[in-house]
Amino acid sequence: MAAVVVALALAGAAVAVLLRGYDLAALVLGMLTAVATATVARAVNRLRRWPRSRLGFFRDRLVLVQGRTELQAPWDQVETVTLADQGDWAAARWPEITLTDRLTVRLRPKRRISFRPATFGVEPAACRDVMLRLRDDIALRERLPEFRARDLATIPLHTGELVRPEI
Repeated sequence: MAAVVVALALAGAAVAVLLRGYDLAALVLGMLTAVATATVARAVNRLRRWPRSRLGFFRDRLVLVQGRTELQAPWDQVETVTLADQGDWAAARWPEITLTDRLTVRLRPKRRISFRPATFGVEPAACRDVMLRLRDDIALRERLPEFRARDLATIPLHTGELVRPEI
């Protein structure tokens, strides 16, 4: 929003200076206006491309919504939460572990969910830590809201830098 105000102010100043006959000053202000406009265009483009994804922590489950896909993982079915590389070739390199930015949640029976927390605006390591705490601490989960499908539609999207969730 501030970049829009700066761009408009610079454009107004450039026009005012041009009307008074200071061509060189108007050119400089015009170039600054172009830079401010480019900054605004970049910000708008990044916001339009930001994924419409939701990550919800509820009393009884974890919910991931990416586009039209919704995944739910009840806390009592979560076995492991890891950032370790899960490729088939990674097992041959044991005990060498490669950390990735992809979080893998293994569920009972033999299911897994894998996603990039940054897609949801959350730092990967912080997301892993919160999920492990919620999996293990029932009293902590009692502080969370109960799951209702319409809640996810009303939660505003997070845009901007990655956050570190803490409970």
